[in-house]
Amino acid sequence: MMNPIFLIAFPLLAAFLSILSKKLAPVLLLLIALLNTVMAIFIPMGIVGIGGFSFPYGINLYVDTYAQIGLLLVNGLFTVIAILNIKKYKAYSSVLLVALTGLNGLLLTGDLFNLFVFLEISGIAAYLITSSNKKPLSTFHYLVMGSVGSSLYLFGLIILYSMFGTLNFMDMIHQIQVASIDYTDLILPFFMMFVGLGVEAKLLPFNSWVKGVLKHSNTLSGPMVAGVYAAAISLVLGRLIHNLFLFEGKLYLVVVVLLVFGIVLGEAMAFASDDVKEILLYSSISQACITALLFVHGVIIWAVYLIIANGISKTLMFLVTNRAEEQTGNAKMDSLQGLFSNNKVIGIAFTIAALSVIGMPLFAGFVIKLNYLTVLAHLDQLVVIAIILLSSIVEGIYFIRLLIKLWYPKDTDIEPIKFHLSYKIILGLMAAVLLVFGTYSAPLNQLDNSIDQVSEEIEVIFHG
Repeated sequence: MMNPIFLIAFPLLAAFLSILSKKLAPVLLLLIALLNTVMAIFIPMGIVGIGGFSFPYGINLYVDTYAQIGLLLVNGLFTVIAILNIKKYKAYSSVLLVALTGLNGLLLTGDLFNLFVFLEISGIAAYLITSSNKKPLSTFHYLVMGSVGSSLYLFGLIILYSMFGTLNFMDMIHQIQVASIDYTDLILPFFMMFVGLGVEAKLLPFNSWVKGVLKHSNTLSGPMVAGVYAAAISLVLGRLIHNLFLFEGKLYLVVVVLLVFGIVLGEAMAFASDDVKEILLYSSISQACITALLFVHGVIIWAVYLIIANGISKTLMFLVTNRAEEQTGNAKMDSLQGLFSNNKVIGIAFTIAALSVIGMPLFAGFVIKLNYLTVLAHLDQLVVIAIILLSSIVEGIYFIRLLIKLWYPKDTDIEPIKFHLSYKIILGLMAAVLLVFGTYSAPLNQLDNSIDQVSEEIEVIFHG
């Protein structure tokens, strides 16, 4: 039977083998990326113990629908980025394999300390990937902020361990449920862990590293950080927010205010910018805050779908923008004006991704936004709905302005920007996914709360 550990072990083993042969490294990267994507489809559900220890001791991996969706998304996007960058960035093959090891570990681990370990592994790989930007100061800033974030997570976890004596994810949830402990005693560890993961998830005001890294990104680092890493960290943060963190009272108010502030400020900064990459990165910050806000209010299904849609859209848009920047020298709207007039397939794909992010009809983003706003309305979160709708209007204005610039060329002739056939095929397929689920949304509507089975598993394990 296929074991979930293979999704971690195979990339790690390949990373060691790739060090021995520079020629073999790119081949191993592509083979492992494709293999992991296929394995994610057939991975069996349940808890897998490592080392022969009985639950809750030892190392445990946990696979449910939530984790499987995350594995498919992360490994699928990772494969796309690897295929399109394998020729130019083949020197980073070993680093990318280590990154895949860490990201799959984040999604699979059932142990809160091992989550920290995989956070460090994937973080180190991310720092090395962003070094391809040739902006060492930005990478150093990312390293410092990432180290602070992971340290805060670890300190919060140490406090929880001293209180409950366990590091197992499900066991800790159970211990908190049955313990007669004042909720205020949990505010500090929960908030420290939230802030720690919020650094990597690009939540304001903990994301000062984002501009330096994504503003100077390339076709490898941009989509990896804004697409793959953002999706993985958002899913991990969402799991903890929904199942572990108890956001109530003043802590709930503080978290919601921070996330709302992030939504508003992210959209405002995107609106004020004339740089395409800045627009995309500020939009990503706002979307990350919306996703976290949905998890805080228990809107799990549509938060996961939002992560999927944003992961696909931002990966696609950063690939296009950074590829164009390589040939023009900058990513200002004026410099890229008319980009799509000679690249209609790329233009259509980018337009579909942008309209999906806005939430326009016929695209996946519309179905997702309509459903999560409906759920929030049933929860009487009218202020949150109003803020999201206002931010959507601002988002629509600057994205439409951007699309007009990119579709309509200047009066003077400009040198055409070229995209390889592989770009056109792969990005066309990614855009098709956003279009299909915007026009045929039955598979989305049919999924119920079985997307997250942690509570059911805890009930079975501890109560029979």
